[in-house]
Amino acid sequence: MKTLNFFLALTVILSLGLYACGGNKASQQSVSTKTASLGQSIRVLTYNIHHANPPDKEGMIDLKSIAEVIRQSEADLVAVQELDSMADRSEQNFQLKSLAEELNMNFHFFSAIPFQGGAYGVGILSRFPISQAQKIALPEAADKNVEDRVLGILKISLPNEKTIYFACTHWDVSHQENRELQAKATNEACSQLDAPVIISGDFNAKTESNPMNLLRQVFTDASQKFAPTIPTINPNRKIDHILYHPANQFKLLDEEVIMTPLSQAASDHLPYWVDLVLLD
Repeated sequence: MKTLNFFLALTVILSLGLYACGGNKASQQSVSTKTASLGQSIRVLTYNIHHANPPDKEGMIDLKSIAEVIRQSEADLVAVQELDSMADRSEQNFQLKSLAEELNMNFHFFSAIPFQGGAYGVGILSRFPISQAQKIALPEAADKNVEDRVLGILKISLPNEKTIYFACTHWDVSHQENRELQAKATNEACSQLDAPVIISGDFNAKTESNPMNLLRQVFTDASQKFAPTIPTINPNRKIDHILYHPANQFKLLDEEVIMTPLSQAASDHLPYWVDLVLLD
């Protein structure tokens, strides 16, 4: 097993831990040469994995299929939602660590709530070096008895020696009021970062909803097609999004909602990726 490296975590709320799995020489060379004429090219994937439970197979955990979907995407940065960490229902598996080892990627898990003897939350996988983890508790209306949500942020060191921030989140599913509060808090947190930022996740909000309109007061949507991501069979709405800030630092090259037999069976969301260029 490869040695796990601990990085300094700068957190608003202490997160569970920052780890890295070192890449092999071949993969490092592949990443370092993945550039576009205008600057550094980055493939970003967002994926709600439903704790690796195929929706039509109650109680089953199939992390291998999730890993294979991510592998086939060839993503450099992956925002993962609905992760279990050491929870009973997923056989006390630290799911993000297992994915990182399978995919030879760096990783960080951001706990949102305690769950079944472990934790439940969101996480990030990265082919690039990671540091400076921040976990921000997202607000909710005082009278709403809902699951706590977080925004996780990492600093990413790119092969061209530039840095960006990559953020992952999963907004409240039940109340638009909470999503609006969470959009405003996300804008405030990311506006204070000292480098360009990409944010990805399951926002539980359609493209033209008010929470997403609030988010776009700061961020630019990375999609031009706005293809739906849910349900996995005959999808009809997009609630999984990738956005960036500032607008003049990125260029969209390509995008795809992955609709394969494997991705349609592995989770209740379809994974979605974009190719972005960080402009010089």
